[in-house]
Amino acid sequence: MSRPLRIPEPRTTLHLYRHLLREASYLPRVARPFVDRQIQERFRKHQKDEAVGEQHRQRMKQAHHELRLLRASNAGDMNRMRRVLLRSFGRVGRRRRELMAEVLQREIPSNTEELQKYMAEASAIASQDRHIDWLDTWDLEKLSALARSQAQQDLLNSPKPPMTSAQTDPTRFVPAENSWGNPFHPRVARTKEKKAWKSVADKCMPPMPKEEWQRIGSIVDGSDRDPKQLPPPRRPVAQSASVGSPEAKAWNWQAYATKPVAIVDLPTNRRNKLLTGAVDDNTPTGDPRPAKCHKYTPRTWRRLLLNVWQLTSTMEQKPCGRGWDVAWGKPRFTVPPATTGNMEFLTDFPSTHAAHPGKRRRGSRSTKAGVTKHEPSAAPP
Repeated sequence: MSRPLRIPEPRTTLHLYRHLLREASYLPRVARPFVDRQIQERFRKHQKDEAVGEQHRQRMKQAHHELRLLRASNAGDMNRMRRVLLRSFGRVGRRRRELMAEVLQREIPSNTEELQKYMAEASAIASQDRHIDWLDTWDLEKLSALARSQAQQDLLNSPKPPMTSAQTDPTRFVPAENSWGNPFHPRVARTKEKKAWKSVADKCMPPMPKEEWQRIGSIVDGSDRDPKQLPPPRRPVAQSASVGSPEAKAWNWQAYATKPVAIVDLPTNRRNKLLTGAVDDNTPTGDPRPAKCHKYTPRTWRRLLLNVWQLTSTMEQKPCGRGWDVAWGKPRFTVPPATTGNMEFLTDFPSTHAAHPGKRRRGSRSTKAGVTKHEPSAAPP
């Protein structure tokens, strides 16, 4: 378990950028690519902006929030670590929108049959006297296949609301008439249809690239036990020369005299120590341990990755373009073989067939095992 860092808070943009990259280096290898890319892109996007103004202050505030999140996650906060993994694997946040955009994007026609189908759809739109909207650019067939497959799965602890089989066909919920019995205006009907499809897309979990999905699965099932896949041990932080001096241990009585005690002791609260890294010197027994601070082990990492891997999938088109194959992350439970010391308890174990005989017919009589059935003797003369 890594204790929360107790280092000075970064002030400059470059200092904060280096702190974020350092914390991201202690994440699992499969989760690092997206986190590193997001940190680098956000920094380079505003690298030449002036370090003044309200927008710069808001960006620095958000970056400090992300730094505290990564520090608490690496220190042992499993709930926050799960949030980081959900964002890294595209279950929520920016990467989910990127993966979902790939699902909804229609492929370019590759043959004459697909081109004729596309032209027929375009002519149908023109006959309705309307313009092409964003729903016309979506691959509704692929989205429907993903929604139907997700509705058949039992996704535990999903960040999105559950999807039922009835919700996979949103057109059935679009009414044909209004409350007065009159048909809807074409624009109103189209708006309702777009709203229904958008609701389906918001609940879908987009598929991941197959190589990345298989790499996570190999760590979950234990086939890949390379220690490099897990976070490296944290290097010790350099200590300041002022630690242990009377000035460093001086009691700040002015804060207790001018502010409520709950406000002054808020950073040293056991629930907030993973975020702040503060030291509680007022406790007689020493600095208490932070609350909900777990120790990361290889088994803990496999369970965390399994919890998120069950929410991921891969999607491949069937041969000849007839439908889609969707595979979801499911663990393979195998019974471990009995050890040599435990085999002695199973040597004389009775067979299951002998312990559970077949079902007897109604009215039939049976005897116990080992008892001979005798015929009734004749009556004496």
